[in-house]
Amino acid sequence: MEREERFDSFYRSNRADLLHQCFALTGDLPAAQSAVRDAFVAAWHHWRKADAHGLAEEWVRPRAWALAHRRHTARIWHRTKDIDEQQLATLDALARVPYLQRRLLLLAELAAVPLPQAAREVGLTQEAAERGLQAGTSLFALQRDVAPSAVPALLAELAGPTAALRLPRASAVRRAGRRRRRWHTVLAALTAVAIALVSGAIAYEPAPAPAPATAPLPVMPSAPPPSLPSPRPHRAASPRLLDADQVTRLGRGYQDWQVVPYTGDDLDGTCRASTFADPQRRSAQVRAFQATGDPARGAVQRVEVATTPEDAQQAFGTTLGWYAGCEMGRLQLTAGYRVDGVGDAAAALRFRLWREPATTYWVTVARVGVVTTSTVSWTVAGRPPPSGEVAQSLADSVAMVCPASGPSAGVESCAMHPALAVAPPATSAAERGLLTAVDLPPVGDVRQPWVGTTPRPPRNNPAATTCDQADFGKAGAVRARTRTFLVPEADLPTRFGLSETYGLFGSVDQARAFMATMQRRVDRCESRHLATTVHPGPRLGKRIGTWRLDTAVTARRTVAFRLGFVRAGAAVAEVTFSPAGGDDISSARFRGLVVRAGQRLRELGPGGTRVGP
Repeated sequence: MEREERFDSFYRSNRADLLHQCFALTGDLPAAQSAVRDAFVAAWHHWRKADAHGLAEEWVRPRAWALAHRRHTARIWHRTKDIDEQQLATLDALARVPYLQRRLLLLAELAAVPLPQAAREVGLTQEAAERGLQAGTSLFALQRDVAPSAVPALLAELAGPTAALRLPRASAVRRAGRRRRRWHTVLAALTAVAIALVSGAIAYEPAPAPAPATAPLPVMPSAPPPSLPSPRPHRAASPRLLDADQVTRLGRGYQDWQVVPYTGDDLDGTCRASTFADPQRRSAQVRAFQATGDPARGAVQRVEVATTPEDAQQAFGTTLGWYAGCEMGRLQLTAGYRVDGVGDAAAALRFRLWREPATTYWVTVARVGVVTTSTVSWTVAGRPPPSGEVAQSLADSVAMVCPASGPSAGVESCAMHPALAVAPPATSAAERGLLTAVDLPPVGDVRQPWVGTTPRPPRNNPAATTCDQADFGKAGAVRARTRTFLVPEADLPTRFGLSETYGLFGSVDQARAFMATMQRRVDRCESRHLATTVHPGPRLGKRIGTWRLDTAVTARRTVAFRLGFVRAGAAVAEVTFSPAGGDDISSARFRGLVVRAGQRLRELGPGGTRVGP
């Protein structure tokens, strides 16, 4: 009886807080309600283990959060909308915070979890968790248009919509837990057979490698299904991961590699919203590698087997989007590639982490049939592997998983003749056509991450300068969007920041005429504004122009701007950066950023109104 009383007390004391947390995490009341109920049912089922050392809350909370997130993402269009406008605005702002950063924010503010414990719960180092928490808090405050000090109160207000929800009595939860235990006991053998039939749909499927090679996929307990799952229509061979010999390509061929336990540190653990991209996957595996000697190198490979090629295609896009939109301090996406001749679809991204020692990352993702494989490799303070070896390593990955790719993947899909072609990076922005935070280069000694505002139509063009006075609407653009990037946690003047505005015109000729007008205005600015000195950058044809503008405000004070225009088909973008003292971007890096803005403009083609050649 004492055991039941202890559970009942725990349940009554924690159910309201846990419901509040799950609702803030997902914005989905039904998903939060069912997740909390089922997490407590599982807790009573495993009460002896859950209550060990008085840590029942730490046992229940991760399971409830995982269940709520899984159920919400399975029906993502279900969002609770019939609530107060201010609460809805808070949920919308939370939804724009990357999932990992959102978890850290809610762990700190709603669950009052100390940072070291929160870092362990999300699988990060304490330093990475601290960065993620700072970035998540800043982004939420920016999206909600409030000061960071107002964040706790806004999150606390989300308890209002959950107050009217009814959860079952503790006795009903215990009865469900006992039924669950009996069901598990009776069907244990049948469940094992079912798991084998569906190729590891519930349990993690290890690769044929030594035990330390594979990190297990966490499986959260849940209520039993009403009936045993039926066998999948396709039973392919189990996919195989790369081994230590095959990844030598990622170390320029002269270093030995070994399989190591997966830790989830750095870019790989920070950028992903969850361990795997497909919540309905049939099976999944992960393996980590580390090179011996100098320079320090490592790699992580993941393989997911989906139910259908359409699910795999979505997992492919989700995985690329996670990395292409990753927000880490001083992390820059330096290049994007399409990889031809490998699988049904393949892409590569190259990143540079501008810290000491500098780190180069390669991210490769490929899909063949129902299988998606991705690899993240890194080199610290050394020459990274050449792009050709990276592409061939991706081809090797596809060769290993092809036997499991399903009947829809023919011999041609599994052909391995990789060829890299420079392409716009994967779309990850809040809206296509605009720069993202990861596109931006580092600035001086600033260590904190860039944070972007929500894209919106430009009432007043924040990127315009006195030299160009660009007004996309008056010039005839049929669509225009703008976005501003700041570093809210850094001690910088208020004028510091970067703004971008683009306009999509009705024809290529209109865009060309607007671009030519802007270039003339800037080139002739000195004659109209005597206090301004114009320093033109190298011209890259008629599609790109960059300048540095120095305006004398007083006899002793000069304000500088970096200005760029770029055209892609019928779209033109303006990019303006306002530095602060030594916290500046070099001319070459700013020119590269304007080129990237042009690449982003080409996303408008397949995503909406077509951009011409």
